[in-house]
Amino acid sequence: MLKDDKFMKAVITGGGTGGHIYPALAIAEELKKRGWEILYLGSKQRMEAEIVPKTGYDFIGLSVRPLPRNISFKLFSSLFYNLKAFLKALKIIKSFKADFVIGTGGFVAGPVVLAGVMLGRKTIIHEQNAYPGITNKLLARFVNKVCLNFAESADYLKVNTQKVEITGNPVRPKIINTDRKKAYQSLNLNPELKTILITGGSLGAEIINQNIKELYQYALENEIQIIHLTGRKNYEKVKNNLKSSNLNLENPLIKVIDYLDEMEFALAAADLIISRAGATALAEITSCAKASILIPFAAAAENHQAVNAKTLAKKGAAAVIEESELSGELLLKKVIDIIEDEQKLQSMAAAAESMSQKNALKNIIKAIENLNKKNN
Repeated sequence: MLKDDKFMKAVITGGGTGGHIYPALAIAEELKKRGWEILYLGSKQRMEAEIVPKTGYDFIGLSVRPLPRNISFKLFSSLFYNLKAFLKALKIIKSFKADFVIGTGGFVAGPVVLAGVMLGRKTIIHEQNAYPGITNKLLARFVNKVCLNFAESADYLKVNTQKVEITGNPVRPKIINTDRKKAYQSLNLNPELKTILITGGSLGAEIINQNIKELYQYALENEIQIIHLTGRKNYEKVKNNLKSSNLNLENPLIKVIDYLDEMEFALAAADLIISRAGATALAEITSCAKASILIPFAAAAENHQAVNAKTLAKKGAAAVIEESELSGELLLKKVIDIIEDEQKLQSMAAAAESMSQKNALKNIIKAIENLNKKNN
């Protein structure tokens, strides 16, 4: 007999960066609308411990550690912590009486999803990137369903194609639906002026922060607004560097912010976005139909951010600057080429919108529903 949706329970896990957390929250939000009870398991030490409770979901933190690539004392320490996390996850999933365990990546997902597998719960993982992370590569063999953003990810997983489904990358509905006028009001911006959003992702990007002085000077001279999300660890350094360049941070054109819970406002207000090229960032950029300048993280596994960025560039939705080529002068040149050409700005935005995956969340929910029907 099929269990009523109103009585379903899901443990959701994923963390370390916003690229894992926000897809998890998008899934949680949609399941909650359908009457599901949600419990989020994440790392005590990573950003999900702060972000998730603010969204109103019950959160339990686990002490987990990433697995180092080489044999060392850290490896044994990580195995010890992760074994404890696995045993704790077993108890939590069992006592919560979860029907599903859903993981979106990050090393915390490993022990939690594996505990779900061991308890015979229905298990699903979602991989955002073209090259899967090590956690999802290991879990893919054991879970019931693997949802992918990129079809080519399946080549690295080596699992039965019947358990794989290409869904796209889910974006929280408020990212797509936020009113631009409300965004201007919330961030105290002038709707008559162009706005540039600079973001290095949820953790910030130091190399981007080091190459924005020329852009700030140009923006102030040309009455262009800047929203700069520095990342918490870089916030004070960025402010001090800008002050040392005699830039007035009290100018209303400048918004230097360490971290913004309401990312939807920054995305809605922006005309041009300067960003890393993680899968979740690109899903949000395309869903909001924004022109972008992408600076892929050079150390990303298998250089997957560069692959992501080139996909947008081929469609005319983004300009790309490799880290090795990045300078303040080159970044400013790219900005001027786009922001001063209204036709180009609009055509890039339209190209981005054509690449959006607004049905990704629906696709994942359908995969969950189908798995529920299949196993009842």
